[in-house]
Amino acid sequence: MEEEAAVELNISLPALLTQRVAAHGAEIVLRKKDRGIWKATTWSALDDNVRAVGQGLLAAGFGKGDVGAIVSDTRPEAVYADLAILGAGGASVVIDTDDDGDRVAHILRSSGARFVFVENEEQLDKILALRADCPGLGRIVIFDMKGLRDFNDPQCLSLEAFIVSGQGDRTWDSAVASVAADDTAIIRFQAGRLSVGEPLSHAAIMRMLADAQSTFSLQSGDERLAVLSMADSTERIFGLYLSLNNRVISNYLENPETAIENLQQLQPTVFGANTEAWERLHARITQAAALATPVQRWLYGWAISAGRLGGTMGALANTFVLHAVRRELGLNRLRLAYVGDGAVSAEVDGWARALGIEIQTVNT
Repeated sequence: MEEEAAVELNISLPALLTQRVAAHGAEIVLRKKDRGIWKATTWSALDDNVRAVGQGLLAAGFGKGDVGAIVSDTRPEAVYADLAILGAGGASVVIDTDDDGDRVAHILRSSGARFVFVENEEQLDKILALRADCPGLGRIVIFDMKGLRDFNDPQCLSLEAFIVSGQGDRTWDSAVASVAADDTAIIRFQAGRLSVGEPLSHAAIMRMLADAQSTFSLQSGDERLAVLSMADSTERIFGLYLSLNNRVISNYLENPETAIENLQQLQPTVFGANTEAWERLHARITQAAALATPVQRWLYGWAISAGRLGGTMGALANTFVLHAVRRELGLNRLRLAYVGDGAVSAEVDGWARALGIEIQTVNT
């Protein structure tokens, strides 16, 4: 692996992407699990996808100072839309797919969103039910058209059609070049509250990345599995954007139900999650141990105790037991673990440390 990358403070995220594409175009930047196969995207292909969506935005009149929203699970298309909104000079707001209609309407109105990208039919229905209350909302772009073959609405179109609509636009490069570090990049809303959005400039985000970098020591060639909503700053800022800066490969779930399976297959070196995810991993192994044979239960208990103590016994426990436990969890290659929603419980922290994992807390 190469050494960690420095964070350039006085730069926009679109400019950062431009730099990475120019220097590392053929390298893999993300993967998506699709029908059992990890499909890779290079930096150059990422740039092509972002440009295609961005040209659609520009052709539709979206530009500097406008706001675009995304209502989608964490997936590559949401990444393309997010980066395209920023490259077009706009500000991006990501809305959790679990948010109810009232909160979604509040965020759209409060942020002044003109465009909204939705993942699928379920999220489209949510937007259609509230659009009368959001008069500023214009275009609705749909990632996944499954179940919508016969759907027809002049305000809505598929991502593919949206991309086609922008193919004649030739202003993308100049739009990207005009984005300044002090322009607003994203608007964050606190979870579960009808609050005023918090705008963050590109420069503010880069300062957050620099602070995280001093703690995390990410390196190019690291791999992470994206398990959180993009509406969560732990994923969006300290997952996606920090990975773009450091050339960490972002891997995207086949679907949320396959998270454990994908984690086991990938064995990432970096895992940014929330406290609930760590509680679930702890519960998974605890339940498995409870169902094991008496000898296996004893070995697991001994290994966790020895892991906490360290030294020679800890090394033996790691060799004969804990190595297999980490592999079962999908964490055998893990060298960096972090959460952004507060510290994990003392019980989970002690268990993780026994496994040789230090869970760090990042200030989001």
